[in-house]
Amino acid sequence: MFYAYFTLGLTHILDLQGYDHMLFLLLLIAGINVNKWKQLFALITAFTLGHSITLAIATIYQPVLPSKLVEFLIPITIMLTGIYNLTAKESNIKLKLSITTSFGLIHGMGFASYLSSLLPKESSIWQPLLSFNLGVETGQFVFSGIIIAFILLAQFTLKNAIHRTQNIISVVGVVISIFLAASNWPYL
Repeated sequence: MFYAYFTLGLTHILDLQGYDHMLFLLLLIAGINVNKWKQLFALITAFTLGHSITLAIATIYQPVLPSKLVEFLIPITIMLTGIYNLTAKESNIKLKLSITTSFGLIHGMGFASYLSSLLPKESSIWQPLLSFNLGVETGQFVFSGIIIAFILLAQFTLKNAIHRTQNIISVVGVVISIFLAASNWPYL
């Protein structure tokens, strides 16, 4: 059972249909110096912590917000992360950890209906929930590792272009998130 839910969490993150999750992670990484690996690790874990909390609550009880609203708020979190990257003069890691955990709460609500539909009703959900979250966390680190490798390669080959590259990633992320939010407008 552990392996099945772990794999489910892993593939949920690495599936290209989960591009909104990948885009959020990409913007998290773009907003921080990749040489500060402890801060990157902390941000990714804070995001997992946030979505694990609401995933557990919404799976055990009921979703906290309507799914249409959650699907709208997820791209808003992406957009705000990109805007923060572009406007913050200096990255305040404590503030960024708080924001990332809060945004993780919203993303967890997006996972909840998906995971709830897969859980057997008669069994305890703690093992599947833990397994799924560990799979998600592993998937996030795999994806982040790939992105960090590309950023380090860019740093090595384009010595002065890393800040510009991070800004370009943030602008593209903001533009994509605006389109995602518009297409998920909950009040139509």
